[in-house]
Amino acid sequence: MSGRHGKRRTRVDVDLDENEATVEVVKRRQVTDLFDENGELRLWQDAAGWSGYLVEDGDFFEVNWHRQSEGWIKFDVVDAETVVESVRDHIKDPAAGEAGVFVRRCSPP
Repeated sequence: MSGRHGKRRTRVDVDLDENEATVEVVKRRQVTDLFDENGELRLWQDAAGWSGYLVEDGDFFEVNWHRQSEGWIKFDVVDAETVVESVRDHIKDPAAGEAGVFVRRCSPP
């Protein structure tokens, strides 16, 4: 997965009565190659296994794989919107990385 630096937007609100300014800086970044060459989008990974999504022949599956099990712990068909929402939620998660490793370079800045 690669990323490109994008545009930066700054908004400044000044309140002289309160003797303060509030600054909001938004930096846009494009994240590419969400799914790897094996069709895997690994969102969480640790020594025991990984979870995320798999794409095969245009179909999306929510998956969970554990080293000590024989096969997938979870392998459920989902629609594209479910994957989109999951990626959005994962990128916005301020606690990303606290459980295992947040992979695919989607972690919050």
